[in-house]
Order: sequence, then C-alpha cells, then structure tokens
Amino acid sequence: MATTAPPIPRVELAYAPTPLLKLERLSAELGVELWVKRDDLTGLLETGNKIRKLEFLIGEALAQNANTLITCGTLQSNCCRCVAAVCARLGLRAVLALKGGRPAEYDGNLLLDRLLGADIKYCTDAEWEKIDETMQDLAARERAAGRVPYVIPESGATVVGALGYLACGQELAQQVRHGAPEFDTIAITNFSGGSQAGLLMAKQLTNLRADIVGIPIAWEAARVRAYVGEVIDRARSRYGFAVRPPAEVRLLDGYQGAGRAAVRRDELDTMLKLARLEGIVLDPVYTAKAFSGLLDTIRRDPRALGHRVCFVHTGGVFSVFPYRAALGRLVDGDGDGLVEF
Repeated sequence: MATTAPPIPRVELAYAPTPLLKLERLSAELGVELWVKRDDLTGLLETGNKIRKLEFLIGEALAQNANTLITCGTLQSNCCRCVAAVCARLGLRAVLALKGGRPAEYDGNLLLDRLLGADIKYCTDAEWEKIDETMQDLAARERAAGRVPYVIPESGATVVGALGYLACGQELAQQVRHGAPEFDTIAITNFSGGSQAGLLMAKQLTNLRADIVGIPIAWEAARVRAYVGEVIDRARSRYGFAVRPPAEVRLLDGYQGAGRAAVRRDELDTMLKLARLEGIVLDPVYTAKAFSGLLDTIRRDPRALGHRVCFVHTGGVFSVFPYRAALGRLVDGDGDGLVEF
C-alpha cells in the first residue's frame, strides 16, 4: 500500500499573500520594468522574511512541545525581534543571545525586543565565538527550570527555515496564475542563501518561469552557492521533494562591501532614492546593499536580468533608526563616507 509523507508542521502567522508593486518612476528611469514583492509587509511588527521561516520553525518547535524559543543575532537582529514578537503572540518565552554588551539606551530592534518581553543574554566576544555552545548552555538552563526549549540558529538558517521561501515561491506562482505579470528575474537578498534555496525549490515544484537570483551582502559567493545546494539536498532527503540543486546558483556578486555592520554612502543614497521616488524604505544592513547591487547591474546592462524584474523586499525597517545620525546628515546634504555601527 502506498504511503504519503506526514504533513510538515506549520503555524500560519504571515499576512499573505504579500502584494506585488510596480515601481513606476524608477522603472521609467531605468528602462526596465521593476517590481517589488512587499515581503516587508508580512505583519507582526513588519517582521519581513523572518516570519515566513518561523512559520515552519515554530511549527516544528510546537510539535516537540517546546514552550521556549532560543535564538541569536546582533543587537539589531531582525530575526531576534521577530522571534520576540511571535513569542508574545503565542504565549511562548523568548531567550535571545545577542552579540555585544548592554547599551546605555535601547534602540531599534533591541528596544522592541525588550518591549515584547524577551529575555536577553548579552554575549562577550568569547561567548559569541562559540555561539552554538552558548545557546546550548542557555537551553540547558531552561530545561533545568522546567521549560522545554527549541533552539533556532542565527537568522533561522536551516532547511526547516528555508521552507518559508518555498512557500513564498509557491505564493508568487499562484499570483502569476491569477493575473500578476510573469517575471524574467526574481531577485532576493542573501545572507546565507536559505531564502534563495527556498525560491529555487519552488521554481522546480511550480514551474515558475523566472530566474532566481541572489545578491550576497556578507558571505562570499562560493560559500553562498555551497549552502544553497546543501539546503536543497537536505530538503530532498528529509521531505522527499522532487528538487535538485540547479546547475548554476545565480548571484550578483561583488556587492558585499564591508559586511553587515558597515554601510557605504552609495547604499544610503539608494535608500534615500527609493524612499523619495517610491515611498518605500529599505534597511541599511541588508536590503539597501542588495538593491544597490540590483540597480548597478541594471544600469550597467539593462538586458542583464530581462525586461521585468521583481525584487523581494525582505523587511528590516527598524534597522533604520540606529543609523539615524548618518541618515540625518545625508538628508541634510552633508553625509559622506563609510558608516560603522
């Protein structure tokens, strides 16, 4: 007798489907039809792409009877803020291991973490160097207190987390079937590449026509490509999906800059341009870097990504506020150079 795989645990939390918006003024300037999938509007304090990952990560956690979520990130981590928001929504305990000392005052995502009731562990450099061990120590402490912890790696970068963007790709395919335009390219910001892996799986499972292109903002291209392939292989093995790593994982390479914490003037300029042309705010740490790379690629060769391109805006608006000094100088016309945070 044939058997079917059990359903994958999922808690539906995102406000979906998120809308597709044509950037009319920027498209006219570029000579390319440029669209944005507003995944910054997934709800729960505008949690962006992280909420899609957490639908499956929390589904697995609840299936294991967990009542405490433990994750890690920078002081301004979008994922940590999302975990804090979801825990508040579902009545779970959030424990966040954050890189760095407690600041004199809370700001941006960290302020929201505290408002949402998350328990914060500020990590020294030594503790951050062995962050997996640090989180396991936190998990042991929670178990000793009678709680059931579930540990989420930084940014939800697991094969379970990647299912969130498999679902997003399926959503995009359905939007196309219901009248949205066919895209030549769908571009997304890459840290590790898990979201691109999810979209690539959706492309195979739904016959989505668009090329899926990632824009790394931190890791080197070879590391991103390896991780994307690894995630797809694991998904095939674990869930039985009829997917394989593509022959080529397409990336717009060379836009990593100085990494996540540093933001260049041209990236801030991109934020300002999109805000004033289209009323959309990017975040300095992730999407401004990726969108700058996308615009540079199109300006160099308007045919490089096809006639109709969709950028997946993965959120992060609260990361704007810790950069208020640099952005304030920029909007007043005297910003310059590289900004460290």
